[in-house]
Amino acid sequence: MSCISSPPQPDEVDEAGTSAIEGRLLARRALARERDPKLRALKIKHVRSQGGPLQCETCAFDFARTYGELGDGYIEVHHVTPLHVSGARETRLDDLACLCANCHRMCHRNRPGESWRTPAALRELMRKPPQTAAH
Repeated sequence: MSCISSPPQPDEVDEAGTSAIEGRLLARRALARERDPKLRALKIKHVRSQGGPLQCETCAFDFARTYGELGDGYIEVHHVTPLHVSGARETRLDDLACLCANCHRMCHRNRPGESWRTPAALRELMRKPPQTAAH
């Protein structure tokens, strides 16, 4: 991704490092994988037609139950196998999972030796007892 920015201005530097100037407009150019927004709507419609709540497939979070009318009908839709792995191909509704924002981010979170995880793998990770940090 390329980014065009103005050079730092002297008044943008906080010597204590506790604040920073934000909000400048940047022009960015990046490649993005094609996604069909109709698939998200179709996945949500399919899940709702099954009669159960529209909830996260990993942690069962339900936006409508928590946020009422504001959250009704909202969920994030995630490719179970990332497009960077599968490449260009036809996506079926079974290739998609409904996730809350937290689980969606955790599926995409990178750690050394890991690049992505499926909703099922994240669910298993959540079932494990927490590890205590070594001091």
